[in-house]
Amino acid sequence: MKIGRCMVDGRERLFTVSGNEVRLIEGDFSINEFIASQHDSVSSRRYEGELNYLPAVNPGKIFLPAVNFRSHSQESDTKFPPKPYFFTKFSNALVGHNGTAHRPREIEKLDYEGEIGIVIGKRGKRIGVEEAQNYIFGFTIVDDVSARDYQFPEMHPYGYNWVQGKAFDEALPVGPYIVTRDEIRFPLKIETRVNGELRQSGTTEDMVFSVEQLISTVSQTITLEPGDLITTGTPAGVAAFTEAKYLSDGDTVSISVSGIGELVHRIEDEKIR
Repeated sequence: MKIGRCMVDGRERLFTVSGNEVRLIEGDFSINEFIASQHDSVSSRRYEGELNYLPAVNPGKIFLPAVNFRSHSQESDTKFPPKPYFFTKFSNALVGHNGTAHRPREIEKLDYEGEIGIVIGKRGKRIGVEEAQNYIFGFTIVDDVSARDYQFPEMHPYGYNWVQGKAFDEALPVGPYIVTRDEIRFPLKIETRVNGELRQSGTTEDMVFSVEQLISTVSQTITLEPGDLITTGTPAGVAAFTEAKYLSDGDTVSISVSGIGELVHRIEDEKIR
């Protein structure tokens, strides 16, 4: 199943996609209620209007691993950690498919990071690696938009400035929908393009820590809830460590993941009032 969130007649609705057919789910489910209820079948009606996408997820918690692709470790000359190392983003960062991420006026080095989002399907704590698959509802696509001039350089002895460098407004486009776990077969290919130019290309075979290891590590001390989001990390090709240009006003970013689809969003400069 492909399931997402949209606005129709000023009201949030859930929709499903099958081929070219879009259907609106009947009822007033939130996405997290739908995930928690583990619906096998739903009542829906065909929808032929234009979709105004909302972020595919509405997570209570968001976790992103640092340096979790070997190619990204090599390009950044950063040794990957001995176990998953996470930073966080918050609901203020969420942007829907075909939406706009506004570049704050303070940020000059705005970067892209194409990633896969793991959507948690049920409540759990101290989840073992061998059982982690049972806690996955599905997968989506995310762009870990990053402010390199705030994230770097390191502030000794406190490390990188993860909050201001990663968790600013509109720094996590996500969508266009969630694809349920039963429809996904690994490995998955991730490609990021800026204005049609290929910037990143990699597969999940390059991950340092697996999806199951990421889930297990986070859950050792934090209770995961339906709808929570954990990302995979990103492959090589980000602007910070290549000769590629940083993102600027008018750019279009598209991230495609095999088996899931394509997330597209725009970059615009923040309007100063």
